[in-house]
Amino acid sequence: MDFRFIRGEMAVLAAALIWGFAFAAQKSGAEALPPAVFVTVRLFIGAVCLIPVILGADRIVGRRVSVWGGAGTAAERKRLLLGGGLCGTALTVASVLQQAGLAGASAGKAGFLTSLYMILVPVLGWFCGRRTRGGMWLVVLLALAGMWLLSAPGASGALNGCDLLLIACAAVFALHILAIDRFAPLTDCLRLSCLQFFSGGVMALAWSLAMGERWEWAALRQGGAALLYCGVASNGIAYTLQIAGQKHLHPVVATLIMSLESVFAVLGGWLVLGERLSGRELAGCAVIFAAVLLVQLPRKSGGKE
Repeated sequence: MDFRFIRGEMAVLAAALIWGFAFAAQKSGAEALPPAVFVTVRLFIGAVCLIPVILGADRIVGRRVSVWGGAGTAAERKRLLLGGGLCGTALTVASVLQQAGLAGASAGKAGFLTSLYMILVPVLGWFCGRRTRGGMWLVVLLALAGMWLLSAPGASGALNGCDLLLIACAAVFALHILAIDRFAPLTDCLRLSCLQFFSGGVMALAWSLAMGERWEWAALRQGGAALLYCGVASNGIAYTLQIAGQKHLHPVVATLIMSLESVFAVLGGWLVLGERLSGRELAGCAVIFAAVLLVQLPRKSGGKE
């Protein structure tokens, strides 16, 4: 039994739980703050939260506290900066698109459309040289069917502008997952995560100013609870867990486990926002759970095959 693989799964599962409930918080935040303002603040909160964690981790392992940590050579530092910049760019673009899309979609529907990254990760991964075995494709399709049952639009399937923003968000999140797959095994997880938040926060701030979004103290106070949850839990904790987990997982395995995010999104909408759960949605939860169990079947070479 590969305990690294199990730890990776647990880390990604915890991230999915936090992200799922974040949809309710993000929807509340969307009612109070412009998209890029919300994303800017939550990203900077996530970066600040990780600084004491990084300092504490350095002391625990007996390493001299520094900006670079274990990245001692110029090549390692360049890789860390490149990874943080690329991950931060993808995360910022996806987050702003998602926040804008939430203005016109329920938490459950947003969870479904965002989770379309599940099908995009193996497709884009194929072009990046990350092959996916045939059986895993079937499990991905099963999970996607479960998400459609869980939280897709009604029978008409009509898409509005906010839906299209969420679909675009899913595509960029797929790139974010593949960027983490590339850089997480080669860098310090905590520093990579902190760098993606800091670089992303700078980019989101520039985006906000370029779009002429209004920064108002009253609005920030109104969205304060949502900002704290998304900044501390969704960013500081969950995205760091994702990076740590993906060190030991194939990106498609990681996305299948993260698909439980859509289950938690619907549950969060039910518990926090009073959105109703139907029999169809419960069936969708069961199908997604079955897909996640199927991906646990024995594989030849562990999580990073």
